[in-house]
Amino acid sequence: IFTCDSRTYFYTKWTNDGFQRTGCINMRCPSFQLEKGAAIAPGGVIDHVSNPKGDKPNLNLKIIKDGTSGDWLVYAVDTGFWINREPELIGCFPRSLSTGGFADKANGILFGGVVVAPITNPPPMGSGYLPADGKNVASIRNIQLVDRNGHGWPLTGDLPKFETNQNAYAVSPIVNGKFFYGGHEHPKS
Repeated sequence: IFTCDSRTYFYTKWTNDGFQRTGCINMRCPSFQLEKGAAIAPGGVIDHVSNPKGDKPNLNLKIIKDGTSGDWLVYAVDTGFWINREPELIGCFPRSLSTGGFADKANGILFGGVVVAPITNPPPMGSGYLPADGKNVASIRNIQLVDRNGHGWPLTGDLPKFETNQNAYAVSPIVNGKFFYGGHEHPKS
């Protein structure tokens, strides 16, 4: 499921029932329907990443429930390559995957960073800097909830956080639709 290298990936997973009988990671099963000519697919490498002391490109994502089909549409654009462009449709999670309440609305979404390694040798996540280190830290920002009419509302309150190795990684509180994450030994400059 995971690749053992130091590259950054666009990682997705879904489930209707907490991975009891449903769910899939990236493109490993026929769930995500990739748009023809999409610039990136779930599981794909994000080549243009931030430099802690230099460029700060963004990967802009939008996940929107289509009011007609009921599909969950995924839009993305890497502003490092496509400056000032709106995210483009890269594919969808079709409504047919959804049962119960999820067919009508999402009851949860998770976002952040993931690293996989032995707990005794944790690799850098994000820029490698902890949120308390200041301006060189990785961030997720402009988090919005979108209503059925397509109107975006900034997320202004904090959400629960999940940190598996608090000695190596941290996530800040969400403030005005933005949070910082990462940690464990930034690259030597």
